[in-house]
Amino acid sequence: MLVWAFVVPGGTRTLDRHWWEWMEDTWSRPAGRAARFLAWLGNGYGRGLVVAILALPLLARRRWLGIAALGVVELFTPLTTAALKALSNQARPPHRLVYTHGSSFPSGHTSYAAATLVALVLLYSVPGPRRRLWWALSALGVAAMGWSRTYLHAHWLSDVLAGGAWGWALALVVFGVAQVAASSAR
Repeated sequence: MLVWAFVVPGGTRTLDRHWWEWMEDTWSRPAGRAARFLAWLGNGYGRGLVVAILALPLLARRRWLGIAALGVVELFTPLTTAALKALSNQARPPHRLVYTHGSSFPSGHTSYAAATLVALVLLYSVPGPRRRLWWALSALGVAAMGWSRTYLHAHWLSDVLAGGAWGWALALVVFGVAQVAASSAR
């Protein structure tokens, strides 16, 4: 179905509209509270708190390359997402339930969640079979943030899919470059 949405002309708009209607039809107060909490985590103080929680153990262990990679990811994700938003100038869904500004595409909250969760996996888990669990939990976290943005009518489904893919890719590239730099420095 996802492939159809991007191949058929107007496919993403049709899929976006169906998803928006489903979010509208399934509204509940507890789900709305959960969505607003996730929105808070992806913005302002919540975002700063999450980044600080990730960075403090790295500082304590003097993992300077990890801190640098995390810093680059946390700096470049919003900057590049904002640039993509400026290029797309896509309108947001109607009846937003939270304050938003700027273009809808791609979702900044979802790109932040994806980039930060990739950083979390790469910084705090060891390579091997157990890391698959952490990747799965990371994907669930990105999906939860994407759901919250569509549930609050701040974004279309295509916005959060693109935002998640962008954040995920950006973090993987930054950490890959950091790993190559560390290997060549040895």
